[in-house]
Amino acid sequence: MKRFYYLITLISVFCIPSILAGVFLSKYISLSALVPFVISVAIIGSIWDIWATRHSRKDCVWLWQFNRSETLGIKFLGLPIEEYLFYVVSSVYVILMWEGMKLMVSNRSVDIYLVVGGLSIWTFISIAVPYFFAPKGDRFIS
Repeated sequence: MKRFYYLITLISVFCIPSILAGVFLSKYISLSALVPFVISVAIIGSIWDIWATRHSRKDCVWLWQFNRSETLGIKFLGLPIEEYLFYVVSSVYVILMWEGMKLMVSNRSVDIYLVVGGLSIWTFISIAVPYFFAPKGDRFIS
């Protein structure tokens, strides 16, 4: 199960809220603007990650690495496949939430408040619950 941690986190924190936000906000989002943005973030982020992971052992701080026990083990250019998925789903999530917040300010529609607020709470819970139930040795802060 530990092998799926990163993937499960991506799905719960980014994919599920993005799908739900996309359902409610699709008429306000331009795919012709969203797709090039997501592609450019994925390319730039991947190049950065590839460089950083290849040079991490030469770095005196050496913080850039991926826990092999918490990824699927499938790699492309030295990065876990989940890392590429991260760039795509996190970019979509950020844009959808940003557009949702802009709609909240401009339209003052109750349903948009419920969608954006509910998805924000979902994201917080998706991050907080696994953290607090993780064994103490797996936490950054004990």
